[in-house]
Amino acid sequence: MNLSVVNRALLVLVLSLAGIGVHAEEQNPMTIVKANFEAADADGNGSLDSREFPALIDANAEHKIGRAAMVKRFGAYGRAFNKADRDGDGAVAWSELMSNRPEHEDH
Repeated sequence: MNLSVVNRALLVLVLSLAGIGVHAEEQNPMTIVKANFEAADADGNGSLDSREFPALIDANAEHKIGRAAMVKRFGAYGRAFNKADRDGDGAVAWSELMSNRPEHEDH
């Protein structure tokens, strides 16, 4: 078998496996949001302050999650932060972020 054929076959396999991983993440946006939250938490205290919060919005906007792109486009980081900070302590915990999901909205 020609070595270049083997190399091409391996390349196709690697690219197809990489595509599977990306597709799996696209199927579970909450996994992406959680990873974005953890990445935005620069001080590692488990919550986001008003300086860290824009990094979460920007990362979520890149992945087209929720209304993040609209918040980014209009520069409404402060407004989004205040809405997410349900207890008003100046930080957004993961639990607060999850309580802001549409299915948890008070109607």
